[in-house]
Amino acid sequence: MNVRLRFPSPAMIVALIALFVALGGSALGYRAASSGDASTSARHHAKYRLRAGKIVDRDTTAHDGNFNDAFGHARCKKGERLISGGLRLRSTSGGVIPGNNVSMVESGPVPKLREWAVTMNSDLGGAARRDFVVFAYCAT
Repeated sequence: MNVRLRFPSPAMIVALIALFVALGGSALGYRAASSGDASTSARHHAKYRLRAGKIVDRDTTAHDGNFNDAFGHARCKKGERLISGGLRLRSTSGGVIPGNNVSMVESGPVPKLREWAVTMNSDLGGAARRDFVVFAYCAT
């Protein structure tokens, strides 16, 4: 069996050069960050704050099969920057498993207001306001 090796095409050569340059750049960036120079020291990093907000639950009767809107937001203070956020289960009232009686509709940032907003469907009879908390991570 006679095997012939071909010279790679110009496009393949350019792609390989780009790959090695990209990998080399990442390695140099990692080396600079791990060397502990002044630009990457801990004192130059932002401080993070956790801000919490309440949920408004408009459902009046628990477990009746009628889901109503529940919503809330957590806002960063003036001078802080919104990084991330979400919704957290704080506690359960009466041993109810919230997964069967509540569903997430929307959760996301509102950059103009520096807040994280959450909207849910609730059949908890108003219990979402004490069982859930919306939070935002803010950087100073």
